Amino acid sequence: MFKNKQDAKPKEITYERVKGYYLWLIGKYGDYTAKTLLQKANTLFKEDTSFNQEALNYLIEQGFVDDLRYAQRLTQNYSEKNIGLSKIKQKLYTKGFTSQIINECLGSIVNTEDDYLDKALALKVKKFGESPIVDDKLKQKAMRHLIGQGFSYSIANKAINSSSIEDL
Repeated sequence: MFKNKQDAKPKEITYERVKGYYLWLIGKYGDYTAKTLLQKANTLFKEDTSFNQEALNYLIEQGFVDDLRYAQRLTQNYSEKNIGLSKIKQKLYTKGFTSQIINECLGSIVNTEDDYLDKALALKVKKFGESPIVDDKLKQKAMRHLIGQGFSYSIANKAINSSSIEDL
């Protein structure tokens, strides 16, 4: 009545099947980096990986996979959040982008130091309150938090020592 999975023949790995898998992933889950797509295909089609790179190259030529476009969109989304440049760089790096693409995207961010100071201050106010921090242990904790969110030491220090945006 029911077939066992062991009885079923494994499907043949072809160029069209690999290309279809890539398109299915992109259609269902959105953009991926070329590196991530290749890793996923190499995992699924580990018996024969000869078509994986060829199918990926086709999708890159057709514009379905564009690492630069994807990185720019992610960079824009991250820059709108309350995180600093180094945290954005870290997130892009973990996604699998090359350092060339990351540097190009970070160069396109139009935020100034005042924008990052406002973001750092908003984070500080949210977690530690509006008043300037005077307790040394709390100051160190706030500093670690802001630096961990990608802000530079100078920006984090200014945010900790001010009470609100009007102080700046």
